[in-house]
Amino acid sequence: MSRLRRLHVCGKIFFVTCNVLRCRGDFSEAEFAILANVLEAVKGRREFLLGGFVFMPDHWHALLVPGGRDTLPRLMGALKVAASQAIVRHRAGEGKLWQARYYDHAIRTVREFHDTLNYMHLNPVRKGLVERPDDWCWSSFHSFGGPGPVRLRVDDLNLPAEAATPL
Repeated sequence: MSRLRRLHVCGKIFFVTCNVLRCRGDFSEAEFAILANVLEAVKGRREFLLGGFVFMPDHWHALLVPGGRDTLPRLMGALKVAASQAIVRHRAGEGKLWQARYYDHAIRTVREFHDTLNYMHLNPVRKGLVERPDDWCWSSFHSFGGPGPVRLRVDDLNLPAEAATPL
C-alpha cells in the first residue's frame, strides 16, 4: 500500500473528516461530550483554530487552522489519539477507534468556507437525525447565533461575508 503524502502547511483552513471504524459502533451522547472535551483540551495544548464542527454518530467534520509551527497531520494525530484513548476507556474496551486515515481539503475561498460550514450544519438534517440544524446540539451551528446550547466554542476567523475572495 502506498503512503499518502500530505501537505505540511500551517495557517490554512482545512476541512477534515474523521470516520469511526465500522466495527466500533456509533457514538453515544456521552461520547459526543467526551469528543467535545478532547477537542477543547487538545486545542489548549496545540493552539489551533476551530472554525466550525459537527459530530455525527459515526464520524465528525471540522474546519481547522493549525497554529504556529504545527501541521495538519500532527494535529489530527493528536486529536485522534486523545479521543480514541478517552472514548475506548469510556467503553471499557481496547483497540482502535478511528479509520487509519482522515480526509482533508484545503479551503481556498471565503465562499467555500461558508459553503462547507453550511454543509456541516446541514449534515444531521440530510442524515435524518433531526428536522432542522438547530435541533442537533453537537455542531457549531449554535455558536453562530442559532438557538440552543454552545457545546464547544469556535474561533472567529475574521472572514468577510460570503464571497469568492481567496484565503
